[in-house]
Amino acid sequence: MDTPSPVKPKNLRRRLAVAGALVTTAALALTGCAAGAASPTDAASATSELRIAVPSYPGSWDQDFVAFDPVALALFKNVYPYLVDYGVTDVDGGQILDTENILPAWAESFTSDDGKLWTLKLRDGATFPSGNPITADDVKWSKDRAFAAKANVAGVYSLIGLTDPEQIQVVDDKTVTFDQAYPSALSAQIQAISLFIYDSKLMKEHATADDPWAQDWAAQNPSDGGLYNVESFTPGQEIVLKANKDYPAEDGPHTDTIRLTVVSDPAAESVLLQNGDVDIALGLGRQQIADLDGVSGVKIISAPSNEMISIPLNTTMAPFDNPLVRQAVAYAMPYDDIISTVYGGDARRPMSIVPIDMPGYTEEGFPYEQDLDKAKDLLSQAGVSGASVELAYAADNDEQEQIAILVQDALGKAGITVTPTPLDPATLGDRRDAKDLAMQITSGQQWVNDVEYLMNGWTTGAYLNYANYSNPTVDADVEASHTITDTDERNALWAEVQEQFATDVPVIPLAQPNYNLPVGDNVKGFVQPVDGLIRLKYLSID
Repeated sequence: MDTPSPVKPKNLRRRLAVAGALVTTAALALTGCAAGAASPTDAASATSELRIAVPSYPGSWDQDFVAFDPVALALFKNVYPYLVDYGVTDVDGGQILDTENILPAWAESFTSDDGKLWTLKLRDGATFPSGNPITADDVKWSKDRAFAAKANVAGVYSLIGLTDPEQIQVVDDKTVTFDQAYPSALSAQIQAISLFIYDSKLMKEHATADDPWAQDWAAQNPSDGGLYNVESFTPGQEIVLKANKDYPAEDGPHTDTIRLTVVSDPAAESVLLQNGDVDIALGLGRQQIADLDGVSGVKIISAPSNEMISIPLNTTMAPFDNPLVRQAVAYAMPYDDIISTVYGGDARRPMSIVPIDMPGYTEEGFPYEQDLDKAKDLLSQAGVSGASVELAYAADNDEQEQIAILVQDALGKAGITVTPTPLDPATLGDRRDAKDLAMQITSGQQWVNDVEYLMNGWTTGAYLNYANYSNPTVDADVEASHTITDTDERNALWAEVQEQFATDVPVIPLAQPNYNLPVGDNVKGFVQPVDGLIRLKYLSID
């Protein structure tokens, strides 16, 4: 097959945003129909319209090149054709995405006998909104494009031994094989976030000699054919979605029309919700959401999440090049004050760099409580007196500002002078790229609920390793995990890794805030999106 030359990323400052998302261990076989009945949506039974206020318009419609754009990423989960998807499970009376139960969608089946060679079979009669049939060639073209882009999908595929487009082959019109370099426990989860496809015939019509992958056209025009199709869009203002009656969804969509209106002012967004002019307000800050609690006609949905708020300490910059100093800082941190003051108790405290609820989590991973006397003693042992450090945080983030002030006060009592430093997004990104921040506040959520996925960001030289941390034990354990599928063996590795992190303290986990969503009190059907990307198909209005 002739393949166009590699895509030249445009306006993509980071080639790989492995940051993002949470998914749990899935079975190594995805077959048959979605549990419960994978029948096409009965749009006639759906609620007529759901109105959602969003803080921004998508920066691009091209999923291969979007990073750090939560509105776009959430939108794409609902409109792009995905071949497999998550089920839903009940936890303590609430509904969450069941990442251990990954189901076929536009795929008829996706199976593997050995965890290395996977066979994808597409459903008969599946079509894109253009009328073009969904074929194996579309899958192959979409993944060739992803490898050429060297961005999101190519990055996560490398974690499961898919590094070359030749490893993905068309068998016939409805069958594609994925031949990984090795079996991986991450295979099913990685495919759940990566197996979206483009209408290759339509894309090729808009390709040029200078733009063989139609990147310019795809950035400005939606790809749909998923749970919802894009009925209309006005850049910067509004997007209207229509339920795709042909999509083989397990349940829903329960709303026929979704109207997303851009409201850049949070105060205005809040007023619209209170007045009943929108049903859901996405993108409000925690304090703005708290201010809506108790307001007539509004309810706040709150559910535990795996978002991790933490402080990496740059292990190559003084004074944090001394592990005793890093341990001292861990003992000085005001953990309880952060949970109670910044989050009003609406957060959990993780006792590890591994998030609570992730398989392999152990509270021995970070056995630190605030103890200023221990902090002072460790600083004395390290020979550090009167140290001054900068604490960087996102300038537009009120929560991080509050955390910075609490940390400044606590570390000051231990003998370290902290200067909170708000940085605009561009400057913060540049300095993170340069890895020249001694201390910073970070927030992230894992798209794959597995320690291997998380720890790939902490190996020597990894892009997201803001601490410049390097430990041969951690590197070796993460490398070994790539080809180990036995749960007990993997958990033994993760116990060792967490023990090493507790000793070396390259990062201090602070809190896991709950996921909060303000909605009208007549909104129902919410399913907790473990990756933070709301799924629209379950929502409806009484």
